[in-house]
Amino acid sequence: MLLVVASASADTTFKVGNLYYLYSSYYPNKVWVTYDPAQGSSAAHYTNLSGEITIPSSVTYNGQNYTVYGIGGNAFYKNSTISKINLPNTLRKINRYAFYNCTALTKITIPDGVTYIDEYTFQGCTKVSELNLSSSIDTIGRYAFKGCTSLHMLAIPEGVEKIFVGAFENCTNLSAVFFYGETLIQLYSNVFNGCTSLNSINFPNSLYMVGQKVVDGTPWWNNQADGLVYLGSAAYTYKGEMPDGTNITLRSGTKGIATNCFEGCIGLKSITLPNTLSIICDESFEGCTGLKSITIPNSVTEIWGYAFRNCSGLTSVTLPNSLKTIRDHTFEGCSSLKSVNVPNSVEEIGNSAFEGCSSLTTLPISNSVKKIGAAAYQNCTGLTSATIPNSVTTINNYAFSGCTVLQSLTIPSSVTYIDPYGNSIVNGCIHLKTLNIDNNKFADISYFKGVKGVVETVTLGNSIYTIPENAFKDCTALKKVTLPNDFTTLGNSAFSGCTQLENVYCPRPRPIPIDASVFSGVQQHEYCKLHVPAGCKGKYQAMNVWKEFYSIYEDAGSGGSGSGVPCDVNNDGKVDILDVNAIINYMLGRTN
Repeated sequence: MLLVVASASADTTFKVGNLYYLYSSYYPNKVWVTYDPAQGSSAAHYTNLSGEITIPSSVTYNGQNYTVYGIGGNAFYKNSTISKINLPNTLRKINRYAFYNCTALTKITIPDGVTYIDEYTFQGCTKVSELNLSSSIDTIGRYAFKGCTSLHMLAIPEGVEKIFVGAFENCTNLSAVFFYGETLIQLYSNVFNGCTSLNSINFPNSLYMVGQKVVDGTPWWNNQADGLVYLGSAAYTYKGEMPDGTNITLRSGTKGIATNCFEGCIGLKSITLPNTLSIICDESFEGCTGLKSITIPNSVTEIWGYAFRNCSGLTSVTLPNSLKTIRDHTFEGCSSLKSVNVPNSVEEIGNSAFEGCSSLTTLPISNSVKKIGAAAYQNCTGLTSATIPNSVTTINNYAFSGCTVLQSLTIPSSVTYIDPYGNSIVNGCIHLKTLNIDNNKFADISYFKGVKGVVETVTLGNSIYTIPENAFKDCTALKKVTLPNDFTTLGNSAFSGCTQLENVYCPRPRPIPIDASVFSGVQQHEYCKLHVPAGCKGKYQAMNVWKEFYSIYEDAGSGGSGSGVPCDVNNDGKVDILDVNAIINYMLGRTN
């Protein structure tokens, strides 16, 4: 707290000449041009200045010289009197809203050294007719020049890589745009949307990531022929109405499929993708209900969210071995999807990635997946079992919610997080009969809310050593429980109220003391049977609570988590040095 206060106290606003400057301890010996702090950020600033002004490269205050490093946010916000601003070559940053609605400004020259034009920076500068961008700029922020209605020509220098949403939207007098060099890789949505005079534009081949409605409302777009339109190396969109049964082959050299490229093209029957393709942007095939199958080449490294959402006719998908993430909602609503390979390169299944894929009968996942997103498999009503691979560490809320025929779920020891805040991963799984849990943290029905009265079989794996209090209390449908080999704690009331419990398999050679509440309400004297390892019946009959089981069988090896193999002490299905070590540890008193 003291450090925070000290840092804040080092920030100072001072005035030199007609301008205010902000010094921050984060930028030693540097200052930002700012507004009069007495006015507040939303006021029109520097209304006392008019015509041409020059911002110096350095200022001196209290004997200290400072380099003018940036133009701060809202610095000249809504100024209507300044017509030209000369910016110094020391400038490196221009922050958001810096010249927002400067309606008298006629010329903008960005000095070399500035790499990023922030969002809304020059929006609404309606009289700017000349714009000079420096070659050092690599990014133009969203709406940076939106509504600059006097701008006629635009030259984008080599070096610019990304232009964000609506950067030049509604520049209604802009007639020509020239891109120099081959550095541009991404245009976000609406960049030139509404530029009603734009009839000439050259898109470089380096461009392959494209958003929606980039050139909508321009003469350039109106002059394009019906069919698939390309921007640079990106398939941009299909213009006109697509006939039923259309087969498309993307041209060689295509690197990207734009956002919404084929959205709603119900006539698309098939598409062939080239080996040059590297990205499929969001919503690119959403609602293509006529698409039956697709093979995505290994050159593709990214498939963005919603890409195939509601492709209800899609039955099979072949994913590339280069893919690392299946993003949010990618295949949501693909109700006919039966076959999808998830390659071992994939590390994350996004939120709702397969939600509503009701024809899937096997879990689409690989042995490399680390994270399962929220509702990832929600309403996959064809899934009967789900075995989570040992690579998974996180399962988020509602992951299997609504999987109404899911009967078996296996949670491995690798999982470190299951949503604990009431949003059960198995909400609505009304037929989930079997839970296989091999994780000490989740040996508790509270992590599987909604199925307490449904689950009939619980198998606790050998990674579990502590079964907490009330772990499976009142699981009224529970019939069979298999305990771990080496558990050390069986908490009070762990199986209290499990009135239908018929079989308890306990593979420990020697019983541990437990409280009478553990099996309170269980019919130990009637039909609930206890299964223990061979030769151990007498030990359990001599131990309080355990001895209350009227029927004790020495078959835990074959009926429980044990293997049934003679001399297989650790019940791993074979006799080897591990069994010898287990015997030695027992003789030395290291284990029970």
